[in-house]
Amino acid sequence: MDFRLEKWTQIYIDDFMNSTNDPHLSDNLCETLPYPMDIAFAQEYIRERMFNSEERQMCRAILVDGHAIGGIDVIFGNGIFSRSAELSVWIAEKYRGHGIGSQVITKMCKEVFKNYNIMRIESHPYSNHSSACSALRKAGFSHEGTIHSAIFKNGMFYDYEIFAILKA
Repeated sequence: MDFRLEKWTQIYIDDFMNSTNDPHLSDNLCETLPYPMDIAFAQEYIRERMFNSEERQMCRAILVDGHAIGGIDVIFGNGIFSRSAELSVWIAEKYRGHGIGSQVITKMCKEVFKNYNIMRIESHPYSNHSSACSALRKAGFSHEGTIHSAIFKNGMFYDYEIFAILKA
């Protein structure tokens, strides 16, 4: 499936609303998305990414046929972690399972390694989110471990995995 990564703009607000108005999307994200999606939240989400200077993070909309169907963020570390970054990605339900996740992750990591002084990118999917773990593996990430009962969300504890890729 062909896709592009572009900076977020307000023209994608309707796409964002449609893509994130999914009760199951928030279940697999550390970030809490409202359901049903709230226009004020959507506007703030996009505004934060539009006016980001890209010194501390790189955020992109995932576009298919000119529509935003997801997002990918890489947040750069500080201090002793200044050469590391954390990646998170989400894709609208309609587009999951088509292999786009691993391609998006690969492309974003190449761009980050090329344009920033980053040596390591890691990601922390929930342990039960097998498709995210699979996409990271396909994108060349190595599994480094499991962190048990570290996330408390919706009244339950969850484990998460640590995946990482190093600059070649």
